[in-house]
Amino acid sequence: MKKELTFLKLYHLFLASLLLATLLSPVLFAKPCAAAFIPGNNITLERNGITWDYDEKTTDNEAVLFRRIIDAETGNNDGFVNAWEIRKMEVLLGEKMKKAVEEEPDIKLNSTSEIVELKDIEFWIPEEALGRTYKNSSIINRASVIYGFKEEAGTGTEIWLMGTPDSYVTITLPSGFDAERIEGLNNKSPGFENKRTVLKGNFNSEKNITLWLSENESFKAELQDIEANENKSAENESGTVENSTLNTGDKSESGSLKGFFKKILKKAG
Repeated sequence: MKKELTFLKLYHLFLASLLLATLLSPVLFAKPCAAAFIPGNNITLERNGITWDYDEKTTDNEAVLFRRIIDAETGNNDGFVNAWEIRKMEVLLGEKMKKAVEEEPDIKLNSTSEIVELKDIEFWIPEEALGRTYKNSSIINRASVIYGFKEEAGTGTEIWLMGTPDSYVTITLPSGFDAERIEGLNNKSPGFENKRTVLKGNFNSEKNITLWLSENESFKAELQDIEANENKSAENESGTVENSTLNTGDKSESGSLKGFFKKILKKAG
């Protein structure tokens, strides 16, 4: 089975690799599987890296199967999932995802994964997984993967993301940047939150999203206005100091200059 790097595909890979007769009981397959996986992705881009948060809701028979896997793989197969078994499962899934990312990267910058570095992976299995393995109540698992860039992203940078086909995704762009072009994002809904461009939609059936960064013109104009105001303020302060010096003589001139430079140093700090 081809390794996918989203939480959903990693989970399916893990299920397929077990092949445990005790888990694949006739009860699960006596009728069509009434189960669902509802994956979500929240991707935050920075100039020097990416944080990719996953969440996945597992329901019905698949939730039963997941509880049984926890009990069999990290417990004593007694039909009950406890907190220690969950913790060991979180570690195990983290190790499996790390290996999968190393074998098949899900992020590229300018068509290469060589400048993308895996920093950290964490998994969280909720307390809803506790209890008898036959429970079919839903479980919302979460994972967070942090990547660093060896080269800063900027205007013109091409960012490629591999996800689960048709899964929902929110992409927050680096501060001060827009996406000049986007491919592979269905039902696209751009917005602006906390002074950053946010893209919402779904991975397409090809499971890849590619975007090209561009400088945010409104943000650029705002920075230019701030710089112009600071220059104007500095000029006004300089003129005030010169006038004060002419009126008060050499002694007060020394005191005024000291005060002026103190302000400049404070701004620089």
